[in-house]
Amino acid sequence: MQTQTAFNIKNYIDREAIESNTHHSVLYIYFSVNSISLVVASKNQDKILGLKIVEVKDENIFKKNTSALKEMLNALQFNVHEYASTKIIIENNCHTLVPEALFAGEKAASFLKLNTPIGTQHHVLFNRLPKNMVSVFAVNEPFYQSLKNIFPPCDIIHQSELLLTFLLASHQKENKDQLYIYMHQTYIEVAHLKNNELHYLNTFDVEADTDIIYFILSVAELLKLDQQKLLVSLFGNINASSSLIGLMKKYIAHVELMKRPEQYEYPASFREFQEQQYFIQICSLLCAS
Repeated sequence: MQTQTAFNIKNYIDREAIESNTHHSVLYIYFSVNSISLVVASKNQDKILGLKIVEVKDENIFKKNTSALKEMLNALQFNVHEYASTKIIIENNCHTLVPEALFAGEKAASFLKLNTPIGTQHHVLFNRLPKNMVSVFAVNEPFYQSLKNIFPPCDIIHQSELLLTFLLASHQKENKDQLYIYMHQTYIEVAHLKNNELHYLNTFDVEADTDIIYFILSVAELLKLDQQKLLVSLFGNINASSSLIGLMKKYIAHVELMKRPEQYEYPASFREFQEQQYFIQICSLLCAS
């Protein structure tokens, strides 16, 4: 007998606004290893109408078949075909950036293999970005086929593209000794900007808080950042009361939690979670262009 998967669903929505603007709203669907998030935004991209998340434990969403993905989407009670447009965002660590001058579409998989093991079971995608860069990433081929079966034709982008877009757009006052750390469930992304350009971006698999400290300090040393002035800006899967922050402050001069972008309006229910949490989901609007 087949058992139904247990879901944990979180709602942060302005239901009245969504119901009255559905056909004039944009839907962003964000897939990570253990959750699917739906972000609904106004068509002119200045207001977020809601965020809804369905989570599963001890399962890999990227390995689910089409019917299982449909079951999760149905649990969110959103009809993806009712929106003005839909965009899909992938969060995984099967990603790399390639300079435009070196890139060739037919060699996309070869570039990705330099950083992460992929095989014939993966579907490789790429998107050209500003600053003469190309984002290359991959998902399991069956998962990609499920996306094509479930959704109308739409853009598929990688979460790191949003992270990069946010950093470049918000980097008003440069701190040459600053590292941005995006916290994922099983890995971290570490970024550093120099002269308003991306200078460093890498991912590290982590199992313990000490792993995170080690990689941050190692990157700071590699980049020759001033340890006495080092500023670490955190966002993503971390709570303000986390013991990690206390541990960081023993080794890192300055630690801060990022604030969500000020240019958007948010539902009142967003007060229920901290500003650094669900950060990239909220920044989905940055891929509007």
